[in-house]
Amino acid sequence: MPEEEVQEQEQPKKKKKLPITLVIVLAVSVIEGAGFYAASKMFGGGAQVAHGAEAEEGHVMEGEEAQDSPASVEVPVVERFRVPNADGGRQYIYDFDLAITVPSYREDEIKKVVEERKAEICDRLGQLIRRAKRAQLTEPDLKTLRMQMKHALGEIAGDQEAIKEILIPRWVPIRGD
Repeated sequence: MPEEEVQEQEQPKKKKKLPITLVIVLAVSVIEGAGFYAASKMFGGGAQVAHGAEAEEGHVMEGEEAQDSPASVEVPVVERFRVPNADGGRQYIYDFDLAITVPSYREDEIKKVVEERKAEICDRLGQLIRRAKRAQLTEPDLKTLRMQMKHALGEIAGDQEAIKEILIPRWVPIRGD
């Protein structure tokens, strides 16, 4: 027996090798990671320049006008305007006021258009409300409806840029049933 023990002690213990599959998966993962990193550096484009970053706070860049500057004025369009809508099976009557903001240098021109084409404006606004889906009429900020009204009023005024913003200070849905 002593001879057997000596032979066992002389034989070096075999080291466990990593399975070849694991080695291949690790190598492929490292190569893919390096490839993605290189591609993002090459095609990423880096940081973008923020135009106007050098401008002092409160100043407006050349060719632009501040949104809340006194250079824009409010022009009332309709007051206590009522339009029915029966989308969704129930009839509602929407009672609202509408005003627009325009550049101050175009105030007289827009007021004249609003006075001269009052019936056309009321007709177009009525069409928009009657055609609107329930979801559009119940949006918290009425964003879709404002966008449609701005487009329609811009067509009537003859210039989409003439109207900066649509203001709806009063919006009251009244059940018509």
